[in-house]
Amino acid sequence: MVPISVTTDIAGTESISVIVEKNSSPLAASFVLGSGAEGYVSTRIKMGKTSSVIGKEVKVTIGGCGG
Repeated sequence: MVPISVTTDIAGTESISVIVEKNSSPLAASFVLGSGAEGYVSTRIKMGKTSSVIGKEVKVTIGGCGG
């Protein structure tokens, strides 16, 4: 499991989705934000191998994750 957080300052953000490019199911998480909510989510996602997550590569090693 890989801890991630996503922050945006785009006014009126209605949803945030997390895409893991090399997962068999790329949509790892999706959040619908209520009216007036801050553009911030935090969760843990499952990754089987090193891949890009919303444009950032996350390295996965056997037994854990590395930077």
